Amino acid sequence: MTNAAKVLLLGPTKSGKTTLANFLSDAKDAIGQYRPTVGCRILEFQMESHHSSSRSAANNVNNSDIQLWDCSVDRNVSNCLPALASDAVGVLLVYDITADDHVAELEEFYNVWNNYLELSPSRYLVVARKWGDGQPNRKRTIKMGSLARLSRVEWDIDADGARVQNEFVSFMSSVLLDVRRKRDEEEITILKE
Repeated sequence: MTNAAKVLLLGPTKSGKTTLANFLSDAKDAIGQYRPTVGCRILEFQMESHHSSSRSAANNVNNSDIQLWDCSVDRNVSNCLPALASDAVGVLLVYDITADDHVAELEEFYNVWNNYLELSPSRYLVVARKWGDGQPNRKRTIKMGSLARLSRVEWDIDADGARVQNEFVSFMSSVLLDVRRKRDEEEITILKE
């Protein structure tokens, strides 16, 4: 997968990044007891649309190779930000909707990482993880600050799997089309010189 689209998965500790990465990539890693990711874990897979969309089919973004970089929030990783950010085309920002401090941490991640990435807001998708364990979610109005202009989806692994998968496919289709458009514009500029 040498031409795979690199997508970073960022968020606070215990937000569900690895669970989401496993789900989106159809990885068979054991889900159970919490084990924090050390460094960065890269999952490679082929994105396939689970619904037929003439727009995405016409633009040939289905069956695209994806590298999902599940990044640790360990402070030691901060020394590697430029290397991790290099060539990334999109970012999934994940947080636990029930954790009081996650929105502030997520906004900090966005501000720090975007300095390296310099991606447009359309290249980010905020994933708000809900818990489907029968307990009421402590959902409240959240002031998202600089995150307010980013697309957002709520996710309960037990109930919203297909919807989140479709949101991811839609997000990646948009990102890949934008990448191709920019590459085509650069090629035209070079040809004109």
